[in-house]
Amino acid sequence: MVDESIIPGRAIPQQRLERNPLITADGYRLLRKILDNPNAPKWNYEVGDRVTVDDLPFIRDYRRLLFGERPVFSVSPPASIIEWVAKMRAKSRAFRDRLPEGIDIAREWAGISPMTREDVALRPQDILPVDADISRLIVYDTSGSTGHAMVVPQHPRSMGCHLAMMEFVLSRYGVFPKFGADSVACVDIGARVKTVVFANVFSVWNQAGFVKINLSPREWTSIENARRFISEMAPAFFTGDPVGYARMIKWGIEAKPLAMVSCAMKLGTALKDELEKRYRCPVIDTYSTTETGPLAYSAPDGFGMSVLPNDVYVEALDESGFPVAQGEMGELTITGGRNPYLPLLRYRTGDYGRIVPPPMGSADTAPRIVDFEGRGVVSFRAMDGTVVGQADVGLALRKHVFAQSQFVQLADGSLEIAIRPIPGVPTDTDGIEESVLSLFGDGQKIKVVEDDSLEGKKIAPFRCELDETR
Repeated sequence: MVDESIIPGRAIPQQRLERNPLITADGYRLLRKILDNPNAPKWNYEVGDRVTVDDLPFIRDYRRLLFGERPVFSVSPPASIIEWVAKMRAKSRAFRDRLPEGIDIAREWAGISPMTREDVALRPQDILPVDADISRLIVYDTSGSTGHAMVVPQHPRSMGCHLAMMEFVLSRYGVFPKFGADSVACVDIGARVKTVVFANVFSVWNQAGFVKINLSPREWTSIENARRFISEMAPAFFTGDPVGYARMIKWGIEAKPLAMVSCAMKLGTALKDELEKRYRCPVIDTYSTTETGPLAYSAPDGFGMSVLPNDVYVEALDESGFPVAQGEMGELTITGGRNPYLPLLRYRTGDYGRIVPPPMGSADTAPRIVDFEGRGVVSFRAMDGTVVGQADVGLALRKHVFAQSQFVQLADGSLEIAIRPIPGVPTDTDGIEESVLSLFGDGQKIKVVEDDSLEGKKIAPFRCELDETR
């Protein structure tokens, strides 16, 4: 194939400039080199960073503050958060509904009604500030790993800040990649039945490449092609979830990354140890949600997870929405953020942990999250014996409208799906069964039931009771 991007005088296509406004000729050349690689996977999606020149000062300032002004442990929100909440009250209906006229926000903080995933999934228009310029809006799907799959509005500027946070996390482990248009910064590893597969370049990282791949036989001509492709990409570091990393080992993928960053699901100790042994680099667990962005990273000293961003306040709440006693287990709840489309006020994540001060003398003063109970890895079995991941199931269910769900595979292989419907919206039982059958195969026994009792409960949204020895 002739690579038209390197023909002298050939302009960068307008479609690419719309996706990557700051892409250079060198960046486009790298992108074409990735896309046209003979060992590449079956690309099925196109994205760009959407970052413009006007976004760069904001992202640079955020990076400077991130590295220079770390958050500190506090049992109450800092003044900067209180000021931000007061400002949002004038702009967001969701804030006004929770903050009566004349409220002393700092004094009455513990009584402010929290936001939930249901607010984001069903009432995003109430959260959106009235002065938000939605012309820059992009959307991200969540897999529903805590029971509410949804579409989350994002801004290119806030996504650019995620790259700054990744730099900070890597720096804490002594990793300082050199980003440029002559190399791939990161390969993101997944292992799903179906997901998006694409390549991109990041203007914030000097046109360095990024590749998202899926280690599923459906996406490759052969496993050997996958091995060759990753070897040829030679990324500075990997990102991925534990399922993808486990598949990476199973497929015998060889690489020499500076680091491996795990996200989306809690990373088990055994897998972490195996990855470190095999790839001889730091393996860093992180905690993030699509709604909040990155929230914490595994501290190099081994004591819990250190809160990452300095523009959020993290607290732990009890079932009634009040702060637990210092150091007690509670639901992790977030206020703040840099996403202009989704300001969050005491947002309940559905994840649990204890918030404590960092050890004496720690290089990072940020609070620590210990005994973290995040989204563990749950896998299911299709009729033909293949593995179906919880992310696959979550995305299949997201096609349908409901408030909450619980998906269980029983010991006999049959499926039970409990749905909490939205009042006045009928449950599409047939549609849900059809979506699930597309993953598990014909002949799969499925039972879909409506269950209003799910509301307000801490439930495991995915559970598998199969006896793997049978």
